[in-house]
Amino acid sequence: MNRIISFFMAVITFFSNLFSGGADIGMLFRNEYTVPDKTVPYTRIDTQPKTDWTAEYIWDSSDGSEENVWMCMRKTVDLSEVPSSLSAYISADSRYWLYINGETAVFEGSVKRGPTPDDSYFDTVDIAPYLKAGKNVICALVWYWGKDTSFSSTDSGKAGFIFEAGDIVSDSSWKVCRNAAYLKDSGVSQPNYRLPESNIYYDARKETGDWLSPSFDDSAWQNAKENGKGGCAPWGKLYPRGIPMLKDYGLKDYENSAKFAGRTFITKRIITLDIPYNAQCTPYLKVEAKAGKKIRIFTENTWLGAVSDTYITKDGEQEFEALGWFNGEHITYEFPSGVKILELKYRETGYNTEFSGLFECKDEKLNALWQKSLRTLYVTMRDNFMDCPDRERAQWWGDVTNEMAMMMYSLDADSYLLYQKGVASMLGHIEDDVLQTVVPSTDSFFELPVQQLAGICGFRTYYMYTGDRDFLASVYDAALNYVNLWKIGSDNLVEHRTGSWDWLDWGNYADVAAIENAWYYYALSCIKEMADILGKNSDDITARMALIKTGYESLWTNKGYKSSGNLSPDDRANALAVISGLASEDKYDAITSVLTGTYNSSPYMEYYVLEALCRMDRYDEARSRMLKRYEKMIKEDYSTLWENWVKADGTSNHAWSGGPLVIMSKYFAGVRPVKAGYEEYIIKPELSGNDTVKCVVPSVKGYIKVTETKADGKFILDASLPGGAAATVYVPCTDGQTVALGGEVIYSNNTFTGAQGVDFIEAGNGYAAFSVRPDADVSLHFEAS
Repeated sequence: MNRIISFFMAVITFFSNLFSGGADIGMLFRNEYTVPDKTVPYTRIDTQPKTDWTAEYIWDSSDGSEENVWMCMRKTVDLSEVPSSLSAYISADSRYWLYINGETAVFEGSVKRGPTPDDSYFDTVDIAPYLKAGKNVICALVWYWGKDTSFSSTDSGKAGFIFEAGDIVSDSSWKVCRNAAYLKDSGVSQPNYRLPESNIYYDARKETGDWLSPSFDDSAWQNAKENGKGGCAPWGKLYPRGIPMLKDYGLKDYENSAKFAGRTFITKRIITLDIPYNAQCTPYLKVEAKAGKKIRIFTENTWLGAVSDTYITKDGEQEFEALGWFNGEHITYEFPSGVKILELKYRETGYNTEFSGLFECKDEKLNALWQKSLRTLYVTMRDNFMDCPDRERAQWWGDVTNEMAMMMYSLDADSYLLYQKGVASMLGHIEDDVLQTVVPSTDSFFELPVQQLAGICGFRTYYMYTGDRDFLASVYDAALNYVNLWKIGSDNLVEHRTGSWDWLDWGNYADVAAIENAWYYYALSCIKEMADILGKNSDDITARMALIKTGYESLWTNKGYKSSGNLSPDDRANALAVISGLASEDKYDAITSVLTGTYNSSPYMEYYVLEALCRMDRYDEARSRMLKRYEKMIKEDYSTLWENWVKADGTSNHAWSGGPLVIMSKYFAGVRPVKAGYEEYIIKPELSGNDTVKCVVPSVKGYIKVTETKADGKFILDASLPGGAAATVYVPCTDGQTVALGGEVIYSNNTFTGAQGVDFIEAGNGYAAFSVRPDADVSLHFEAS
């Protein structure tokens, strides 16, 4: 009964937050960070497995198939001297924590299995800083999940741990002991079936002792059982993890920890501790209690199927950190009577990347939306890009495509590795030329056709922002083979492909034929561009595009594109017609009417609607629609964006909702590449009324920083540009105005008067455009008046 009460308390906590009211405009959310001084160089992940393993997978004497088991492992080694560096290659099914000489060397190692359906990843860790001359004790706590259904990992069916650092290798000389304090949680509040992780249920009365101490006596433990060298079944080949080890922000006080320090409740109490923003975290407690007191820990997301924790006290003063991460802003502890609270903390961990982009203007609602988009992106990054960090933690490819675009304007290049890893995993799961939408996964074969088409378009996007031609080469055949699976009917439109889930978007009244064909045409156009870059024949793709273009014209009405099954034009379909290039400019007015008067899209497809408005130069309309659609999320006293327009209809942290981040930096500030890898890019501000916009874009060439001010008929543009790239700078000006650079007039009376290192391109449509290609970083000050 107590567990049922706890579960419903989690639901009550959620709904109390849901209906707590919006924030004051002056209290809107903002991340606290400083943009790093330098950008991170672009790199590619290593996709070749390690094949020269000498270490053995080890476990205890059991067959390793039992679900949710925690194993303690120890190895004592003597070193005559400490090497300057020593790489340890480590893997576990499913997670490990590494301690050397009593010090934490790795907090949560291993990433979820799944480079292919049969293979695994390994970590590379320099352990030299933790070693000393003489006796060294290496300890590992290993957690085996063992669930055969998951949307984010593939279970091998057998627990295992492997460690190789020079001559120090995992083998039968290691000591192992099952950690009896970790028990099975059979309560009512269980994780969603899509998660491979289990709840944490820890009974401190059954602890193994201070087994992490170098002086601990492990002579009574059994020797490890060897189960095969690295690369063997059932764990398969071992590929480099490709992404950085997790970033550990350390234990922190909650915002209101001090309120409860030293308190002892005489009856059961449920208290909620607050974090400044939605974070991936592990909760910590230090208490004084008699043995047998049950403490529950959960978040506002537990009711959705997120993991939760239970701690059973031993006698006396004690501390505990629940190592299985969850996420939230509000961490709830349920204390029984008689427990004295000494400390309550949390440890934030997350993907190791830096917030490196910025957008600010005078509209605090837009600023809050950009910042919430960034926070939502970050909380959905860890082993993989996730749709959400609570209910699923799954790598849905439509979500990933949006997240990839967001990272280009907000995070450093270490984030790109997560996308590369995801793409490599998707390529490793191809079956019969079908690109699967959720990988890795132990669920049934999973294809959402339009998400895969969006993903193919994302390949081209990634190339535009990175210039990585080798990446294009790695995905080209898979993309081409997939679109060739689609059949074109006698009406010159594709035959509807249902996949394993016939899904286009969560929103209302989806125009299936118009959406599907626009996505297909867009994917074809991206593949044609890839073919041209790679020097491949694209005649068949061009022919397919011509057929679809002809067929799509049959969907045109004087009110927009619409198939016969729909009563009125759909915003998503018409947006995609613009983005894909199917819609000619003479149709833009009608399509604009659709996009400013129809609101069918979910937050996922809203990104594409806003993109289409901007491509049609309807920037004010895009800004107005953005503020209208996201109004409730902006005002909500919460740091992340919802899955749907109604908060209760889904998760409170869905990164597919963060498209406005891209739109603001790319179009409102106007910074975007026009040649792959920012070899050439434009700065074309689109300010609405008097405003000042500050934007930082962490491009692969270096930071592009602009401050754009429009006031009293004047425009000032300050730009810091990286060397080695060509920028076209559009300075807003009207007929009769002059443009000065660094205080010297360079454009007057429709005439370019010259400036060193600057070329005049054109004037018109409210701009004077100049080309700059500095050899080194440069700062420029333009002023139009």
